[in-house]
Amino acid sequence: KEKNAVRKRSCCVVIENMSRLVDSPNAVAPFGPLLVPELKKVVENVQFEDIRDVALSALQSLTRALGHSDVEDAMKSIMQAEADQAEAEQKRIEDALEDERRAEEEQRKKEEEERRQFKEAMEAQ
Repeated sequence: KEKNAVRKRSCCVVIENMSRLVDSPNAVAPFGPLLVPELKKVVENVQFEDIRDVALSALQSLTRALGHSDVEDAMKSIMQAEADQAEAEQKRIEDALEDERRAEEEQRKKEEEERRQFKEAMEAQ
């Protein structure tokens, strides 16, 4: 259990140092949704005060690197971005299903017309 805690501390130190090196929020933006919630969990759940302090420092550095004023602002932004992404994906899926339904309806009408023409041709003989 202590090895796991030491690993978490090391990860937090790396995240903090990397966050300080970032010159643009766009450079760290892809990692925000992954790292902020995990760092927040470490801050809230780890029993060792030293590790919590390092995690909090890393969380604050990452938050600043993301261009947010505080952790809650970063979480709101991340949650909104994920909600927007989910909504866009839902719309894309609905549009694809609607296109598929339309294509099936057109195919059904085409087959129906071909059957009707075939039936008329057979009756004409």
